[in-house]
Amino acid sequence: MKTSKSKMIQTVIALLIMFVAGFIIPTWGPVTRMGVQYLCIMVGWIYLSIVTGGLLLSSVIALTACVIPGYYTAASIVTTTLGNSITLLMIFIFIMVYIFQKTKTGEFLVRWLLSRKVVNGRPYLFTAFFFLAIIVIGAVIGSFGIILLAIAILSAVSEVTGMSIKDDWFRFLLLSTVALSGTTEVLFPFKPYSVLYMSIFDAQLNTIGTACDGNTWLITAIIMAALSFVFLMALARFVFKFDLTRMKELDVSVLQTEEFKKMSKKQVIVLVSVILTFFYPFILMLLPSESGVYLFLNNIGQNLFMGFVICLLCLIHVDGEPIAEIGDVFKNGTNWQIIFAVGSVIAIGGAMAADVCGVATWLLSIFQGIFGGMSIVTVVIIVCVLSCLITQFFSNSATAILFLTALAPLAVVLYQEGINVSVFPALIGTGTLTACLLPSGSGQSAIMLSTDIFADDGQQWALSKGIVVLVAVTLAIVASGVISILVL
Repeated sequence: MKTSKSKMIQTVIALLIMFVAGFIIPTWGPVTRMGVQYLCIMVGWIYLSIVTGGLLLSSVIALTACVIPGYYTAASIVTTTLGNSITLLMIFIFIMVYIFQKTKTGEFLVRWLLSRKVVNGRPYLFTAFFFLAIIVIGAVIGSFGIILLAIAILSAVSEVTGMSIKDDWFRFLLLSTVALSGTTEVLFPFKPYSVLYMSIFDAQLNTIGTACDGNTWLITAIIMAALSFVFLMALARFVFKFDLTRMKELDVSVLQTEEFKKMSKKQVIVLVSVILTFFYPFILMLLPSESGVYLFLNNIGQNLFMGFVICLLCLIHVDGEPIAEIGDVFKNGTNWQIIFAVGSVIAIGGAMAADVCGVATWLLSIFQGIFGGMSIVTVVIIVCVLSCLITQFFSNSATAILFLTALAPLAVVLYQEGINVSVFPALIGTGTLTACLLPSGSGQSAIMLSTDIFADDGQQWALSKGIVVLVAVTLAIVASGVISILVL
């Protein structure tokens, strides 16, 4: 009862911040009345998201609030946010990932990779294959899907080897999987969270006729993934003292159960579909720009092509059943929280970037004062460390949104100085998804700490030995940031 009353009070406070505070709080410096209103809408939106435990309710309310200051009309805000091609692409990506998971195509690939004979009697090679599977397959199915799959795989290994499910090795592998959530969630620049984070910078960069570069994001993310893999393997081999005697005796073929002996026709078709749709932009890059095939595919675009493939998967029957059910995939496959959250970010960010609000000018003066005189490498290091640290205590998405919103005005100045600012959303987006020490940091971390693997003294283990894993991943993010900002 007390909890319900407290939540209701906080909800009212969040709504007052969104709809009322902007009319009461006095303006300051270059920030106009409209700027104050949109700042209040942003703060109220994030606060309400935390109170309700989701982004859907708060985002719909925020979109409504965005019309009140007068920068948008009811029609223009829908067109600007939910009516663009990015939103359509996100919907189709969610559906493709849902089909990939439901047909167990991802699980088949993971089990197949881990059951290769070459890893028999070689526990550290098994560890390497495990991380490889987490990064490659996780980049498609997302952090939550790969974490749940990792839990199932590790539980199976514990059962067949007789090792304690609370063994340090199992905890290390699962906590590393959670710490790699940034890699598995935002490796590709067109994944929903990637789009969400880039849209914040784009709101500012669009004012000078440019936008974040997806290729820069992808290259930076790949460097991060590769360095994380190397650093985690170094920890496993030289820092942690695992007793893997029973793993040396494990016949890894037991992981490839009868259900996963051979890839089904459905899984083959789904795998090919995912490759074609996810790598559509890169396939276009391989084609001559003057060729008829390029012109035809480029005219269709990735979003419509992905939607077309989804429809084909619903029409194609294998063994008397459709590969996917149209009603099921559109009902259960789309994460409307992220769709509307991206809409809110576009609306709030677009308004605050406008000269009539003065927010961009104000934020720019603050960060020029903080980072003024610092080298770009120093700025990158500070941004990476703060992203990985702050997210351990607060909501990952809220941390990323606040951080990116604050830095976005500075991005314009840095871009005009010849710096590839597209590196920053990738670093912040990945860094704020490394939460792995406390349940308050992220849903991924909460899932991890609630498993049998982290039963009893699991929280203590995370705060003592787990922090070493976080340091390794943080160093990988810092190093990739420095490399990208100097090279790209």
